[in-house]
Amino acid sequence: MAKRKSKERGAGRRAWKRALRREIASAGKVLVLGIGNPDRGDDGAGVLCARELAAARTGQARGRLKVLVGYETPENLTVEIRRFAPGLVLLVDAVVGPHPAGTVFPVGAEDIPDDGVSTHKISLKMLVTYLETTVGCRVRFLGIQAGSLELGRTLTPSVKKAARTLARWLGESFEKRTRP
Repeated sequence: MAKRKSKERGAGRRAWKRALRREIASAGKVLVLGIGNPDRGDDGAGVLCARELAAARTGQARGRLKVLVGYETPENLTVEIRRFAPGLVLLVDAVVGPHPAGTVFPVGAEDIPDDGVSTHKISLKMLVTYLETTVGCRVRFLGIQAGSLELGRTLTPSVKKAARTLARWLGESFEKRTRP
């Protein structure tokens, strides 16, 4: 029984990766936005992923790929995002969900919480709606399952590995798109 579940999980992971790779290929310009707070343990996963991806970019990908770090207020980057005019925006952030720490998975629009608006930020759901409406792009959210979000902690090993692996995979996916 355990092997069947493992195979099913593997098949599901391959399916969303294939679908996302197709979206990357058809999008033209892609913007990756890392979100989170590196001072809160695994909440820094999206930031690490974005930094790793930015560092690994090749000259060939630079005109079609933009990587930004939004920390806890990604809405502050909307002018820069609109100026770049991507066909696809990938949000990468730590999430609390049902998976083992370090699992990377797509988060559906219906699963993004709408935390409303505070004096310091808007909800990710509102950000997604805003970008889709004003930029005219598709927005996808990739979550990295957090283990610890404790203030003053560093990334746990499994989440750090997942963020780096995702950055490498995204870079490879984009490079496959840009090769002649």
